[in-house]
Amino acid sequence: MKKVAVITDTVSELTKELADEYNIKLIPLTIIIDGKAYPETELDREWYYEQLPKWKAADKVPTSSSASIGQFLEAYRELSQQVEAILCITYSSKFGMMFNTAMQAKKMAEEELPQTAIEVIDSLTVCGALMLVALEAARAAAAGKSLPEVVEIANKTVKKVNNVTLMDDLSLLAKGGRIHKVRPWAGSKVTNTVLVGASAATGGEHRPVARCKTKGQALKTLFDTVRERSGGGRLHVAINHADALVEAEELKEKALSQFQCAEVFITPLYPLVTHHTGVGTRVFNWWSED
Repeated sequence: MKKVAVITDTVSELTKELADEYNIKLIPLTIIIDGKAYPETELDREWYYEQLPKWKAADKVPTSSSASIGQFLEAYRELSQQVEAILCITYSSKFGMMFNTAMQAKKMAEEELPQTAIEVIDSLTVCGALMLVALEAARAAAAGKSLPEVVEIANKTVKKVNNVTLMDDLSLLAKGGRIHKVRPWAGSKVTNTVLVGASAATGGEHRPVARCKTKGQALKTLFDTVRERSGGGRLHVAINHADALVEAEELKEKALSQFQCAEVFITPLYPLVTHHTGVGTRVFNWWSED
């Protein structure tokens, strides 16, 4: 029996393929369209990207919800048959109920599954930054480390990861109530691209990084920020995008040309994050080796 299994949610933007490769259990969030609930892993991303601007224009943007206690409890039950312990890492509790739900399921599982140790971590971040935390935890678990060791590695990575989202429209984020300290920029027509970040350094909520008038200025600001925060160490990078693969590839090329990178992942955004940030969003996430 393996020592530790790792769970995370789809706000990590892990593809099913990456989750399978690293043996990570992926819990999907839910999108509600015309009263019907869909796990976001079952929605066609391209179709969703195409429909979202139409829904926005008609003021009929779908709603969303976190996973249920039952989903987490079922995941804990399933994995308890395979491993000695479980680590669940969720997106920032400042953006939704996933962490609290996972914790409630843990309390229920403690009585039902007393032989299985379960820990839940609030990553204080979203998107590829959460992905990078989950990947480090999964690598530690694959190496046979104990639950306390995997938890320690995950918590250290939480403190290291950076998240910067590049958006051309803050209206969806403002409507969803997840805009936090960036609210004064939501109604501005002055800029084309806004850079915001959410990580342990921001307390898990969105904080402004910069607002830029041109694409070139936005990219320069982004990579100046990466350079300032990286300290010259090798980077682990995850890039996410909503129907902006060309721009995501450009970010990858620039990262590889300007920094030493241990790895660079590119994954499309699932519907939920796109629902809050809009089509065309790019998210650059990284942590730096010491």
